[in-house]
Amino acid sequence: MAHREEEHEEHPDERWLVSYADFITLLMVLFVILYSMGQVNVEKYKMLADSMRTAFTLGGASQVVDSQIDQAGGTMEDGTSKPIVVPGIPEGPTQSEEVAGQLTAMLSSQNLGNQVSVQTNIEGVLISLSERLIFQNDHADLPPEALPVLNTIVEMLRPIQNKVRLVGHTSNVPSSNPLYPTNWELSLARAVSVAKYLINSGIAPDRFIVSGQGEYAPIFPNDTEEHKQLNARVEIIIIYKVDSAIINLNTPNIAP
Repeated sequence: MAHREEEHEEHPDERWLVSYADFITLLMVLFVILYSMGQVNVEKYKMLADSMRTAFTLGGASQVVDSQIDQAGGTMEDGTSKPIVVPGIPEGPTQSEEVAGQLTAMLSSQNLGNQVSVQTNIEGVLISLSERLIFQNDHADLPPEALPVLNTIVEMLRPIQNKVRLVGHTSNVPSSNPLYPTNWELSLARAVSVAKYLINSGIAPDRFIVSGQGEYAPIFPNDTEEHKQLNARVEIIIIYKVDSAIINLNTPNIAP
């Protein structure tokens, strides 16, 4: 018995092996975690899609995450990342960039300088018209010099069916027009004036979403007269089209 106990007795100078083995094990676990974090797990994406579908539909028939989603991921032929594609949502801004480029060229030909800005964002094509171009101080009526620009935009809107959002803005200078006591009312009235002109030019009224943000969404500090005139603007956003089959609001479900 004494001989067996001696065989299992630990030698003091070998105790470091236990700590070393624990360290190696933890290091291996760390590398496994780092490796797994760097891999695209399609099954996790599917699980997330199922969870979102359940959360948003509350067990009903509405479909937020569509089964047609391309979950393959991967890379393109040129080595760039290949995005996950959702039907009805553009893969990239190619078409909107073409529209923005055409519109920029048409507006630039009228020598408008920085009074018109055309760009693309996540929502669509954004056209910003400065106050100096389309309005007089504290007024919402369109002057004659603004009409050629708006006619150009009408021609761009006519062949497409996208929704259009109009947002009025002002600088931080308080309105002095008794018809519009606040900048909220002045900005909204300006957006409505542009909407009315576009509608009277043949664009369907059900395509428009009109709002006013007053002085509360400036693009520049209101520190110079030029910046104030650029902040006082009307934005025309041509919104990306989204397939109505992706989100179905015709059969809403109310949680018990």
